[in-house]
Amino acid sequence: MNLKTLLTATALTTIGAMAAAQDTGDFTVGTGLSTFGLNLEGAYQIDPQWRARGAFMGGLSLDFDETDDGDTVEGEFNLGGLAALADYYPMQNGWRISGGLFLSNTDLSASGQVNGDEADVTAEFANKVAPMITTGYDWRFGSGWAMTSEVGVILTGGIDIEYEAENPADQAAIDADPDVRDAISDAADIKALPYLSLGVSYTF
Repeated sequence: MNLKTLLTATALTTIGAMAAAQDTGDFTVGTGLSTFGLNLEGAYQIDPQWRARGAFMGGLSLDFDETDDGDTVEGEFNLGGLAALADYYPMQNGWRISGGLFLSNTDLSASGQVNGDEADVTAEFANKVAPMITTGYDWRFGSGWAMTSEVGVILTGGIDIEYEAENPADQAAIDADPDVRDAISDAADIKALPYLSLGVSYTF
Protein backbone atom coordinates (compact mmCIF):
# COMPACT_ATOMS: atom_id res chain seq x y z
CA MET A 1 0.00 0.00 0.00
CA ASN A 2 1.49 3.34 -1.02
CA LEU A 3 1.37 6.49 1.09
CA LYS A 4 -1.50 8.14 -0.84
CA THR A 5 -3.65 5.02 -0.39
CA LEU A 6 -2.78 4.90 3.32
CA LEU A 7 -3.64 8.57 3.78
CA THR A 8 -6.99 8.13 2.04
CA ALA A 9 -7.86 5.03 4.04
CA THR A 10 -7.00 6.72 7.33
CA ALA A 11 -9.05 9.80 6.44
CA LEU A 12 -12.08 7.66 5.59
CA THR A 13 -11.65 5.63 8.78
CA THR A 14 -11.49 8.80 10.90
CA ILE A 15 -14.57 10.28 9.22
CA GLY A 16 -16.43 6.99 9.58
CA ALA A 17 -15.61 6.70 13.27
CA MET A 18 -16.81 10.24 13.90
CA ALA A 19 -20.04 9.64 11.97
CA ALA A 20 -20.70 6.44 13.91
CA ALA A 21 -20.30 8.18 17.28
CA GLN A 22 -23.27 8.77 19.56
CA ASP A 23 -25.64 11.58 18.72
CA THR A 24 -24.66 13.50 21.86
CA GLY A 25 -21.98 16.00 20.93
CA ASP A 26 -21.01 18.65 18.42
CA PHE A 27 -19.30 18.58 15.06
CA THR A 28 -16.56 21.14 14.36
CA VAL A 29 -14.95 22.11 11.08
CA GLY A 30 -11.94 24.37 10.81
CA THR A 31 -9.26 25.77 8.55
CA GLY A 32 -5.97 27.59 8.98
CA LEU A 33 -2.22 27.43 8.53
CA SER A 34 0.34 25.11 10.08
CA THR A 35 4.01 24.25 9.75
CA PHE A 36 2.93 21.59 7.24
CA GLY A 37 0.85 23.84 5.01
CA LEU A 38 -2.83 24.65 4.79
CA ASN A 39 -4.98 22.94 7.42
CA LEU A 40 -8.46 21.44 7.05
CA GLU A 41 -9.92 19.86 10.19
CA GLY A 42 -13.00 17.97 11.26
CA ALA A 43 -13.82 16.98 14.85
CA TYR A 44 -16.53 15.34 16.93
CA GLN A 45 -17.05 16.17 20.63
CA ILE A 46 -17.68 12.79 22.27
CA ASP A 47 -18.29 14.24 25.75
CA PRO A 48 -17.25 17.42 27.63
CA GLN A 49 -13.67 16.18 28.01
CA TRP A 50 -12.95 14.11 24.89
CA ARG A 51 -12.97 14.91 21.19
CA ALA A 52 -11.92 12.96 18.07
CA ARG A 53 -10.19 15.08 15.41
CA GLY A 54 -8.72 14.60 11.94
CA ALA A 55 -6.55 17.15 10.12
CA PHE A 56 -5.49 17.22 6.49
CA MET A 57 -2.44 19.39 5.72
CA GLY A 58 -0.64 20.33 2.53
CA GLY A 59 -0.89 22.44 -0.56
CA LEU A 60 2.52 24.08 -0.16
CA SER A 61 5.62 23.28 -2.21
CA LEU A 62 8.86 25.07 -2.96
CA ASP A 63 10.95 24.79 -6.11
CA PHE A 64 14.63 25.55 -5.63
CA ASP A 65 17.72 25.95 -7.79
CA GLU A 66 20.94 26.32 -5.82
CA THR A 67 24.56 26.74 -6.93
CA ASP A 68 27.43 26.34 -4.47
CA ASP A 69 31.12 25.97 -5.31
CA GLY A 70 30.26 25.06 -8.89
CA ASP A 71 27.69 22.43 -7.94
CA THR A 72 24.11 23.00 -9.09
CA VAL A 73 21.13 21.27 -7.47
CA GLU A 74 17.50 21.82 -8.39
CA GLY A 75 14.38 20.16 -7.07
CA GLU A 76 11.15 20.46 -5.09
CA PHE A 77 10.24 20.45 -1.39
CA ASN A 78 6.67 19.40 -0.52
CA LEU A 79 4.85 19.82 2.79
CA GLY A 80 1.87 17.78 3.87
CA GLY A 81 0.35 14.98 5.89
CA LEU A 82 -2.67 13.71 7.75
CA ALA A 83 -3.16 13.73 11.53
CA ALA A 84 -5.58 11.61 13.55
CA LEU A 85 -5.82 12.92 17.12
CA ALA A 86 -7.67 12.52 20.39
CA ASP A 87 -8.22 15.85 22.21
CA TYR A 88 -8.54 15.88 26.02
CA TYR A 89 -9.99 18.94 27.78
CA PRO A 90 -8.95 18.47 31.45
CA MET A 91 -10.59 21.69 32.67
CA GLN A 92 -13.57 21.42 30.28
CA ASN A 93 -12.72 24.86 28.89
CA GLY A 94 -10.74 25.93 25.81
CA TRP A 95 -7.45 24.28 26.79
CA ARG A 96 -6.70 20.85 25.37
CA ILE A 97 -3.98 18.20 25.35
CA SER A 98 -3.81 16.05 22.22
CA GLY A 99 -2.09 12.89 21.07
CA GLY A 100 -2.23 10.75 17.99
CA LEU A 101 -0.51 9.90 14.73
CA PHE A 102 0.85 11.97 11.85
CA LEU A 103 1.03 10.31 8.43
CA SER A 104 3.69 12.25 6.55
CA ASN A 105 3.52 13.30 2.93
CA THR A 106 6.47 15.68 3.37
CA ASP A 107 9.50 15.07 1.16
CA LEU A 108 12.32 16.62 -0.83
CA SER A 109 13.50 15.46 -4.24
CA ALA A 110 16.39 17.03 -6.15
CA SER A 111 18.92 16.29 -8.84
CA GLY A 112 22.22 17.81 -9.91
CA GLN A 113 25.83 17.67 -8.84
CA VAL A 114 26.97 16.65 -5.37
CA ASN A 115 30.63 17.60 -4.95
CA GLY A 116 31.07 17.33 -8.71
CA ASP A 117 29.25 14.00 -9.13
CA GLU A 118 25.82 13.67 -10.79
CA ALA A 119 23.18 12.36 -8.40
CA ASP A 120 19.52 12.37 -7.35
CA VAL A 121 18.76 13.29 -3.74
CA THR A 122 15.64 12.42 -1.73
CA ALA A 123 14.71 13.12 1.88
CA GLU A 124 11.72 12.05 3.98
CA PHE A 125 10.71 11.19 7.55
CA ALA A 126 12.03 7.86 8.84
CA ASN A 127 8.65 7.36 10.51
CA LYS A 128 6.02 7.65 7.78
CA VAL A 129 3.50 7.17 10.62
CA ALA A 130 4.86 9.33 13.44
CA PRO A 131 3.57 9.90 16.99
CA MET A 132 2.28 13.45 17.54
CA ILE A 133 1.79 15.28 20.86
CA THR A 134 0.36 18.79 21.10
CA THR A 135 -1.42 21.26 23.33
CA GLY A 136 -3.73 24.02 22.20
CA TYR A 137 -6.47 26.47 23.06
CA ASP A 138 -9.81 27.47 21.52
CA TRP A 139 -10.82 31.12 22.01
CA ARG A 140 -14.57 31.04 21.49
CA PHE A 141 -16.50 34.01 20.16
CA GLY A 142 -19.86 34.65 18.59
CA SER A 143 -22.20 31.72 18.02
CA GLY A 144 -20.16 28.59 17.38
CA TRP A 145 -16.98 30.35 16.24
CA ALA A 146 -13.49 29.98 17.73
CA MET A 147 -9.93 31.04 17.08
CA THR A 148 -7.65 28.02 17.51
CA SER A 149 -3.95 27.61 18.20
CA GLU A 150 -1.79 24.55 18.71
CA VAL A 151 1.85 23.82 19.48
CA GLY A 152 3.57 20.47 19.80
CA VAL A 153 6.03 17.99 18.39
CA ILE A 154 6.05 15.26 15.74
CA LEU A 155 8.42 12.36 16.48
CA THR A 156 9.90 11.79 13.02
CA GLY A 157 12.39 9.12 14.06
CA GLY A 158 14.99 11.00 12.01
CA ILE A 159 15.11 12.19 8.43
CA ASP A 160 16.33 9.71 5.80
CA ILE A 161 18.49 11.19 3.03
CA GLU A 162 19.48 9.12 0.02
CA TYR A 163 21.94 9.97 -2.75
CA GLU A 164 21.65 7.91 -5.93
CA ALA A 165 23.92 8.23 -8.97
CA GLU A 166 23.53 6.41 -12.30
CA ASN A 167 27.29 6.08 -12.70
CA PRO A 168 28.76 3.51 -10.25
CA ALA A 169 31.96 5.53 -10.01
CA ASP A 170 29.97 8.65 -9.05
CA GLN A 171 28.00 6.61 -6.48
CA ALA A 172 31.19 5.31 -4.90
CA ALA A 173 32.65 8.83 -4.72
CA ILE A 174 29.45 10.19 -3.14
CA ASP A 175 29.25 7.36 -0.60
CA ALA A 176 32.85 7.99 0.42
CA ASP A 177 32.50 11.77 0.70
CA PRO A 178 32.77 12.89 4.36
CA ASP A 179 30.42 15.86 3.80
CA VAL A 180 27.73 13.53 2.47
CA ARG A 181 28.20 11.17 5.42
CA ASP A 182 27.93 14.10 7.85
CA ALA A 183 24.74 15.32 6.15
CA ILE A 184 23.14 11.87 6.37
CA SER A 185 24.17 11.52 10.03
CA ASP A 186 22.95 15.01 10.99
CA ALA A 187 19.57 14.43 9.31
CA ALA A 188 19.16 11.06 11.04
CA ASP A 189 19.64 12.82 14.40
CA ILE A 190 16.58 15.04 13.83
CA LYS A 191 14.24 12.80 15.82
CA ALA A 192 11.47 15.39 16.29
CA LEU A 193 10.10 18.46 14.53
CA PRO A 194 8.00 21.27 16.02
CA TYR A 195 4.36 21.65 15.04
CA LEU A 196 2.49 24.97 15.09
CA SER A 197 -0.94 25.93 13.80
CA LEU A 198 -3.36 28.86 13.84
CA GLY A 199 -6.87 28.80 12.51
CA VAL A 200 -10.57 29.41 12.86
CA SER A 201 -13.30 26.86 13.49
CA TYR A 202 -17.08 26.61 13.58
CA THR A 203 -19.10 24.22 15.77
CA PHE A 204 -22.59 23.12 14.81
